[in-house]
Amino acid sequence: MKSIVFHPAVIELMSNPNQDLYLQFKTLSDKIEPIFFNLMYMVGDMNEIMLYSESRQSELGNFISPSSAVKEKDWYLETKGSDTTKWWFEDGKLFATRVIHNIEFRTVSGELYVKFDYNKIFGDFIGRGNEGNGIIITDRQNRPVLTEHVGHMDDVGLQSLSRMGTSKATISGESYLVVNKDIPQTDWILHYLVPDNLNKTGIGNILSATGIIVLICMVFLSIIIFLFSETMLKGIEKLNTKMKMVEDGDLTVVVSAHSKDEIGQLTHRFGSMLKQINQLISEVYQTKITQKAAELKALQAQINPHFLYNSLSLINSKALRIDAEEISDLVNHLSRYYRTTLNKGKQIISIQDEWTNIQAYIHIQLAMHNTRFDVEFDADDKVFEFEMIHLILQPIVENAIMHGIDLKREGRGKLILRASLDGEDIVFVVEDNGVGMEPYMIKRILEHESAGYGIKNVQERLQLLFGPEYGISIHSQSGVGTSVIVRIPQYRHIREEES
Repeated sequence: MKSIVFHPAVIELMSNPNQDLYLQFKTLSDKIEPIFFNLMYMVGDMNEIMLYSESRQSELGNFISPSSAVKEKDWYLETKGSDTTKWWFEDGKLFATRVIHNIEFRTVSGELYVKFDYNKIFGDFIGRGNEGNGIIITDRQNRPVLTEHVGHMDDVGLQSLSRMGTSKATISGESYLVVNKDIPQTDWILHYLVPDNLNKTGIGNILSATGIIVLICMVFLSIIIFLFSETMLKGIEKLNTKMKMVEDGDLTVVVSAHSKDEIGQLTHRFGSMLKQINQLISEVYQTKITQKAAELKALQAQINPHFLYNSLSLINSKALRIDAEEISDLVNHLSRYYRTTLNKGKQIISIQDEWTNIQAYIHIQLAMHNTRFDVEFDADDKVFEFEMIHLILQPIVENAIMHGIDLKREGRGKLILRASLDGEDIVFVVEDNGVGMEPYMIKRILEHESAGYGIKNVQERLQLLFGPEYGISIHSQSGVGTSVIVRIPQYRHIREEES
């Protein structure tokens, strides 16, 4: 129906009645009639197709007539006032109608009328109802379209049929349970009728069968409960006793099981968990001892810097008196380096101070190397809002100078330090144009200890605090140089005095 009323040729022909008659016949014969004949051939339910034109006064071919011929029909007015397909059953004829619009002027230019084969459309219902059950199809005015396996039903009975859900109806003195359902894309309703006596018989059978099944299930369940209590509950009671002893503080309990069922597996896992708890307690105790020793060393380290700073300050003042600015500058860098390195014994440092630390360290290295290499710093100021673990960049820069730039035989060395934001992360990059390294050396640096405070130590500290997704990655090409990338999250440490 839609393929016809929205076809451009149909719309054009119905909207332009004053077009040259020859062109109208040509459009009808070349474009429209082939479509209609094809539809009637492929859709065997169609018996007749007719277009009714609002502006035409005479027939055109076999498929177009004036609307005046059907203006007295009930379906005409209702179809003209609707944009959907309307289904009808009148005088034993089954047909559907739909309006055709003049798109340009947004007016009704005609109506489509399609007659269907009643027996083919309702073939699935006619003569196929279950014994005793009936089928009624009615329109919105409760007029019957189809009646199967149901006795005579007067207009009062038809009007009493519900439009949806389930209801009761009496036909020829017999009571029925009626299930009502809208038929999609039509204005019709399907009523399926089941005699009350069949319904009650079916319910009785269902209740009897249900009672027998429930009885069998109760017997079976009783057997299962007995077996469960004799086997599994004993294991649970034994496990519960062991857990109560652990709850009371006895962590030396030996928990084991020989059975392979779920209770045995649960007992075995509880025993393994208890062993791990004891091991962790031992490790935590040892860690506490180590921590106390480290705190003592940190306390000692707090005493020494005062002497160091005072000594460096004295050297700086004497250098200024004799106008030794180079010595003064070097002393200031050394003082700044040790101030940020010691960091009052704390593990967390602001990125600003870490950046100052590495700048001071590089200036000292430049003095030691007689400025034989160039340095470039590039930092996004936004990274200075965050914090990090201290002494991360210094070992990387030291390796770049000692094992990269110092071994370079030709050309001038160059060291580049960058710091930038990458999404929710902070990325530091240390690049050198030194001798580079082979892939096996990269793996060795990250996985093995080296003399002093090495890259492996830095990697472990980063991943211990931030997780395995953060840390160091190294890209190097032999004879070209090395790039070391440090990735950390945007981190702000809550200081003890603030908490």
